This record gives sequence, structure tokens and C-alpha cells, in this order.
Amino acid sequence: MNLIKTFGLVVKPKITKGKKMMNPLNHQILDGYIYCLRDKDVNCFLIRNGKSFIAIDSGYMNSENIRTGLSKFNIQASSVTDCFLTHLDIDHAGGVSDNTDKIFPNAKIHLSFEESKYLNDKYIRKTILGHKCKLPIQLSNYECFSDNEEFKFENIRIKTVLIPGHTLGHSGFILNDGYLFCGDCIIANEDGGYLFFDFWNQDIQMNKTSVHKLKRYVLDNSIDSIITSHSGVLNRDIAFSHIDTSPDWRKKGFGFCKNADFDPYAQ
Repeated sequence: MNLIKTFGLVVKPKITKGKKMMNPLNHQILDGYIYCLRDKDVNCFLIRNGKSFIAIDSGYMNSENIRTGLSKFNIQASSVTDCFLTHLDIDHAGGVSDNTDKIFPNAKIHLSFEESKYLNDKYIRKTILGHKCKLPIQLSNYECFSDNEEFKFENIRIKTVLIPGHTLGHSGFILNDGYLFCGDCIIANEDGGYLFFDFWNQDIQMNKTSVHKLKRYVLDNSIDSIITSHSGVLNRDIAFSHIDTSPDWRKKGFGFCKNADFDPYAQ
């Protein structure tokens, strides 16, 4: 088994259990047209576009949780026409990987040019004891976007924003100038937003630069809602409260989110 896949599916649940590090939203509808789907410790989102849907991320490989969410909202997986990936980690892109039972079989896949370099080994996600750990995601058919590129659909507009650090091509998406999907750029609890946990960031200084970029963008464009992948929806007043700090998850007795599940991977 791929080492990154083993870590994500076996090791991560063990070393984070009880630390309440991730607090995703349960299946629900946001503002009438954004459908939030929960897969263990992470969310992906579907945006209603007339009779079809646009996805932000896709959850884990072969996820029954995502299928349950689709059924709950009576959404056909085949009606998802496009899937925008914040990055290629297994919990975000596993559902659309070629080596899995694709959750959105008809979706056109979009990711940043920089992130696509993980697919041809120009970038390596992690090096452990000299071993280059490659991502397990395989994509043979996808389209790349650049920073600040805009996509127009029937009822929605999506603008890309490159926010590297968690991965080297990590991206966020602005929906209709009102919502910002920030992926794993920010992690948050009741006290507000922080830099994502250090171990999972490929370059934490780059992550910090990206979060400050997002803060300026949010303030300049009066965006009120920042939608994270692991911490729900934040308003701009708290999203950037601690953006020069990454929580010390290794600390004995660490507990990050008061209301988070003790074991989100049991969901």
C-alpha cells in the first residue's frame, strides 16, 4: 500500500484520536444552495447550479459517507458536472481518483497547475527517512487553472485563488463573491482560526504567507463567510484570529475543539 495512503487511513486516525483536531460540519445545506457533505474528519461541498451541481473536493476513496449524504439530499452523483480540488490529499481528492470507484463519474476535474505536479512526481508530498512519499491519487483526465482565474456556470461564478503551503499547489475558491472555500489553509476552534497543523503542512511559512494573502483578499472584497474543510464555516472576524500560530497538537492532553467528536473516523 502507498505510504501516504496508509498514513491517512491507518496512522492518522490513531495519532489524532481524542485530540479533537477536526470538527467538520455534518450533512446540511448552507444558504439554500450549498450542500455540505461529511466524510469522517472532512467536508466536501456541492453547489447547486440549476439542475446540476459543482463540487468542491470529493472526500476519501470509496466513501459510503458521501454516498449517504447524496442520498439524504436526493442528489444523483451523475448530476455533478465539475469538481474543483483544493489539493490532492487523499481526504480531498480520493473520491475522484482513477484507482477508485469514482463518486462523481461525470465530473470534469479542475486543479491548479502547481498541484498537478504531484501527479507526475515533479513534486513529492513528503520525504520520510530519505523515502520519497508520493500521493496515491491518480488522475488521467483533468484541467489545470491558474491563480485568479474565473469560471462561469449557469447560476454561479467561481474564482480561483492560489494559497500554497499545506501543499505546494493548494487552492481556494471564491463563490459568487460571497463565500471563500479555503480548504486546509486554516484550522479553527472556538477561539478562531489558526495556521493548519504543522506536520500536515508541506511548507508552514508558505502557508502563513497564504493565510495573510487570504485575509487581505477577504477584507478588500467584503467576504463574510470562510468555509473550511475541517472546521466548518467561519466569519471574517474570527477566521484570522491566530494566523501566525499553528496549534501544538503533540502537546500532552491536547484538545483543540470542545465540540468535536472524540473519534471522527468512527463516523
